[in-house]
Amino acid sequence: MRNVAHGTVYFAPSDLERVRHLMKVQCSATRSAYQFMRRTGHVTNEVKKHVKVNYMSDLNQRYVSDACGIAAQMRDTPSVIFGGKRAWKDLQKGKLSKNDWQERRNSTLYSRGDKTKKGNPNIRIVGDRLLVNDPVERGRWIEGRLFVPKKFSFDPSCYDVRLMRKGGKIVVRITSDVRAAPILTHSIDQGAIGVDCNPDGVALVETDLNGNLLHHQYEKEQRIRFAKQGKRTYDVRQLAVRVVDYALSVNKPLVLEKLRFWGGKQRGAKFNRMKSNFLHRQMLDAIRSRAVKQGVEVLEVEPAFTSIIGKLKYMDMYSLNNHAAAALVIARRGMGILEKQTFTDALRGLGGSRVNLAGRSREHTLKPKAWSWMREQFLRPKHSQAHSLAAGSRNSAGIGGSPGEVSGGSILGYNWSSGSFG
Repeated sequence: MRNVAHGTVYFAPSDLERVRHLMKVQCSATRSAYQFMRRTGHVTNEVKKHVKVNYMSDLNQRYVSDACGIAAQMRDTPSVIFGGKRAWKDLQKGKLSKNDWQERRNSTLYSRGDKTKKGNPNIRIVGDRLLVNDPVERGRWIEGRLFVPKKFSFDPSCYDVRLMRKGGKIVVRITSDVRAAPILTHSIDQGAIGVDCNPDGVALVETDLNGNLLHHQYEKEQRIRFAKQGKRTYDVRQLAVRVVDYALSVNKPLVLEKLRFWGGKQRGAKFNRMKSNFLHRQMLDAIRSRAVKQGVEVLEVEPAFTSIIGKLKYMDMYSLNNHAAAALVIARRGMGILEKQTFTDALRGLGGSRVNLAGRSREHTLKPKAWSWMREQFLRPKHSQAHSLAAGSRNSAGIGGSPGEVSGGSILGYNWSSGSFG
């Protein structure tokens, strides 16, 4: 887990011009490294050798290495607009001058931390001073006055520093590893707290040692859907404080969703909302960061089908909303409990293109391939799989059926391993 602090640094006018020059040169080196990677496919020392030819007169080897590292993170993106896509469109429309556009492209100076170099080799923090290494002369450092929140603490043995020019000021972002506090909560086998993040808050569900529901509540922050970035970030952090404080009060670990947002084609309006306005990742990161500092154990689970299973099994059983039902499944999954299938499944649609899942007056449809993955990875059948699939008769208990009852329709003739019929 990483700890991030934002602050402001002030330089004398002559020193400020020198810092701005270093920003311009390193940003140019980053663009050069990116273009070389895209053109040749190299990502190793060949890139550094290429950049050094044109930039070692203004940068030292460490600045060049950091520029290549930034470029390497973007090498798989076919078209990167350095300076921002919105600013580029404003430039084309005449809303942004060429000078302003160039300033946006050349407004960052970055230095990576290194434990072998006693913290950071190029940008160092000494009390309320920030020192920037100037390669023009050996041993020359540009000194600025640093202002950061008093409560911020970082690992002095290794920290990253990024200087950025914004609104006529030089802002600084300092990143370091969080010193984890000793774990204070009980182990997961004593129960857990499932967390389901949503656009307006977080659903919390506490379970006992058997995975049964003990308590549920919803921590709501309506403003995070509409507020500006600063207010939204504050509300997300306050939400994380309440979640972690509740975990400490019941002395149980937190179980969070392990989210991975891949690139590629559009995944629909819901996915796009989660990825941008929803701030799903920011919520989870804030909870993790707070938990590490307070000594609350955090476990992550695959979030696939938690909402579907919760809807079919627990919404009506415990009179929960869909968010609390999903959080209950997340908590049980974190405890290693494999859900028993208590709902029926039946083919529907032309040619059996959909699987209809029904349980406790709730229904949901899935494609056969998705149902196959859900069934094999996250469910255990009510009866053995061999009996359910080999029965071949509607008079036998199908998947999710009970002895003596007629199945609502098991999937017959479907090859689960290949994901096809036949």
